[in-house]
Amino acid sequence: MSRIAITGTASYLGGRVLRRLVEARGADRVLALDIAAPPTTLHGVRHRMVDLTLPGADQRLVDVFQEEHVDTVFHAAFFTTPRRDAAYSHELESIGTLHLAAAAAAAGVRHLVLRSFTAVYGARGQNPNFLTEDRRPDGRSSLAWVRDKVEAEEHAFSFSRRYPGLGVTVLRFATLLGAGVHTFYTRIFSKRVVPVVLGYDPLVQFLHPDDALRAVDAALAKGPCGIVNVAPRGAISLLTALHLSDKLTLPVPHVLAYPVADLWWGSGVGEAPGGFIDYALYLFVADGEKARRELGFEARHTSRDALMAFLEYRYPDTARRAKEQREREREEADSREAQA
Repeated sequence: MSRIAITGTASYLGGRVLRRLVEARGADRVLALDIAAPPTTLHGVRHRMVDLTLPGADQRLVDVFQEEHVDTVFHAAFFTTPRRDAAYSHELESIGTLHLAAAAAAAGVRHLVLRSFTAVYGARGQNPNFLTEDRRPDGRSSLAWVRDKVEAEEHAFSFSRRYPGLGVTVLRFATLLGAGVHTFYTRIFSKRVVPVVLGYDPLVQFLHPDDALRAVDAALAKGPCGIVNVAPRGAISLLTALHLSDKLTLPVPHVLAYPVADLWWGSGVGEAPGGFIDYALYLFVADGEKARRELGFEARHTSRDALMAFLEYRYPDTARRAKEQREREREEADSREAQA
C-alpha cells in the first residue's frame, strides 16, 4: 500500500496538510517524517524520526521510503521567517532537500512536492506587476533565507532531470496569513508601531491558509507539473494593510532603512536583516494563471480576506472596526453611484 510522506509536520502548513490527508485518506496511508512525533490527537499516524541535517540522512530516507512504500512526498521543512543561525538553516533547507531528493530518486518515489515561496523571485523595482513561473528566482539575493530556498528548488529539479521517474512540483506560496499562522508578517502586524520606508507603498499578497491547503490537494491529485505560483485573489498595499490593522507607522528615510534594520537585527531586536527592506519597497506579486490552467486551482479568498482572518484571530476588536469601515465605504460608494 503506497503512502504519502510529509516532512516538516511540526510547521504550520505541514501540520495542517498532515491532518487533512489523514482525514481524507486514513492514518495508515500517511507517514510523518520529522524529529518530533505528530500530535497524539492524530491516532494511528505512522511516524519515522528523520533529521535532514545529519550526515547519512539520504541513506536513512532511502530505507524509510522503501520500507514504508512511499509513493509521494510533500516537503514542508522550511523556515517562514529568517533565523540568526544561518548555518543551521542552510543545512536544513538546502542540504536537507539535497538529501531528500537524492533519496526519493534512489527509492523510486514518483512525485516530490516542494513547498516554496513567491519571495524567491526577489523584490525589485523592475519586476512586472505579476510574476510568472518563467521568471528566474533571485539566486544571488543578499538574504540567506532566500538563497537557501532557491538552492532547494535547484536540488529537486537536478535529481528530477537525472532520474526521469521522479516528478517534481514546486508550489511557490504567497505569504500565508490567517488564524494561527506565525510568519515574518504576523510578527510585524503584532507590533503597535511599524517602521515603513518613507515614500514607498508596494502591493503585497496574503494567502489564506485554506487556499494553501486546497492548492496542495490539487498538486497531489494532478501529479508533477513543475513550478506553480499559489497566489490569492488580488493584492493589497502595505500601508492599507497596516491601516486596517490599526497600526501606527513610523516613516524612515530610504537611506537609513537598511543600516537601521541591520543594526536592530544584529542586536537581537529586529525581525529581519536589512535585505528584507527590499520587500517593503518593491513588488513581488505573483501571477496565478498556471495554477488555474494546470491544477484547476483558484483562490477563494482575497489578500484582504486573509488579513481579516488574522485580525479576527489575534485582534477581534480591530477586525470588527475594519469591517465596519469597509461597510461604510461600500455604502458611500453605492450612494455616489446612485446619485450619478
